[in-house]
Amino acid sequence: MTQHRSIPNQPSTKRVLLLGSTGSIGTQTLQVMAHLNALHEQGAYPTRFELAGLAAGSDDQTVTQQAQQWGVRDIALCNPPDSPPPGFNLRTGDDAATSLVEEIECDLVVGAIVGIAGLRSTLRAVELGIDVALANKESLVAAGELVTQAAFKSGACLLPLDSEHAGIWQCLAGLALDRHCPPLHPTDAISKVVLTASGGSFRDQSRDQIEHATLEQALNHPNWDMGAKVTIDSATLMNKALELLEAHWLFGLPASKLDAIIHPQSIVHAMVECADASVIAQMGAPDMRAPIQHALCDAHRPQGCAPRLDITKLASLDFVEIDHARFPAIPLAMHAIETGADTGAALNAANEHAVRMFMQANLPFGQIDRCVEHVMSVWNPSPIGSLDDVLAADQRARVLADEYCATNGTRVS
Repeated sequence: MTQHRSIPNQPSTKRVLLLGSTGSIGTQTLQVMAHLNALHEQGAYPTRFELAGLAAGSDDQTVTQQAQQWGVRDIALCNPPDSPPPGFNLRTGDDAATSLVEEIECDLVVGAIVGIAGLRSTLRAVELGIDVALANKESLVAAGELVTQAAFKSGACLLPLDSEHAGIWQCLAGLALDRHCPPLHPTDAISKVVLTASGGSFRDQSRDQIEHATLEQALNHPNWDMGAKVTIDSATLMNKALELLEAHWLFGLPASKLDAIIHPQSIVHAMVECADASVIAQMGAPDMRAPIQHALCDAHRPQGCAPRLDITKLASLDFVEIDHARFPAIPLAMHAIETGADTGAALNAANEHAVRMFMQANLPFGQIDRCVEHVMSVWNPSPIGSLDDVLAADQRARVLADEYCATNGTRVS
C-alpha cells in the first residue's frame, strides 16, 4: 500500500514539475493550474501554482510554447530536436525527465508520460521524497513493489490522477474518521472495489466484427478524449486491466477485492462495496480536469473548471458484467496481481509491443490481447529487487511478443 498522511494546510506556493506536458493529461493539467491561479488572484484559493519544468517526448514546438507561456526555462525532451529551442536549459535523451526530477526543486511531480518510459522519472521522484500525482499507471503495473516501497521509505505520497482511482480515493474518504491522501483503511472494512469501464470504441461489437478493425475505428472513443495508446487500450479493456493492477498497489487490495464492470455512460467512475453491504459511488462528468484538480489540491475542493453533472438530464445509468471471453485483459490482470513478481512488467510490455505493432499496421486489432495472452502463458516469473529487474523483464516480454507478432501479424491495409 502507498504512503498515507493527513492532508496538510495548503501552502502559499506549489511548484509543479510536469512530465508528459504535451499529451492529453499534460495539457489539461496546465488548464487546471491556470484555473486555480485565477482563483488565487481572486482570493478564492490560498495556493498559487508555479510551473518548475516540463518534459515531453519529441514535440519541441508545443513544449517551447508551454514554457514561454508559463515562464519556464527548464525543459526535457526524450528525442533531441533538429533545432534546439534557444533560451532554455534543455535536457535530452531517455533519462532527460529523470534529470529534471533530480535537478529542479519542486513540491509535486505530475507523472503523465505514457508507458514504461515514465517509470524511471516516477521512481526517482518518489525516492527523493517528492509527491507524485500519478497518471502513468505503467509505473505501478510494472514496478509497483519498488515504487510503493520507495514511497514508504521516503515519505512521498502517490496521488491518484486517473478518474477511476481518484474515484476510489474519494469513495474511501467517506469511510475515514479523518482525511488522508490516499485514505488508509483496514481492508476488512471493504468487500469490493469496482472500477467502471466505458467499454471503448467497440463495446457493442463481437470479436468477429472487430478482428480487423482499423486504427481510425479503434481511436473513435464515444466518451473520452485521450491519447492513441490509452484509447486503443480502452478498446481492448487492457486500460482497465492496467488500472486494476494500479489499484492493487495504490490501495493495498488483493485481486479478490477488485473488480471491473462496463458502464457505457462514464458517469460513475468507481464504487466501493463495504462490509456492511453499503455501496459508495463517485460520480462526475467524463472530464479529466476534475480528478486532476483533486490531486493538485490535495483533496481540497475549490471551485472547479470541469463541466458540472446535471443528474436530471441523465436518461439512465447502465452497468454490464464484463464478458471475459470477449475481453480477456481482465482475467490477465487478476493473474498478474495474484502471481506478483515481474508478471505485471511482462503484461505491460507485451501489451505495449502489440499496440505499437497494431498502430504500425503490422498486427490485426483482434491479435492484440491474444499476443498478451500468449506471453502470459509462457512467462516464468522472477522476483523484483531493482529497477534493472523490471527493465530486464520488460525486454524479455517484448522479445516474446515480437516472436508472436512475427507469426500472427499480417499487414493490415
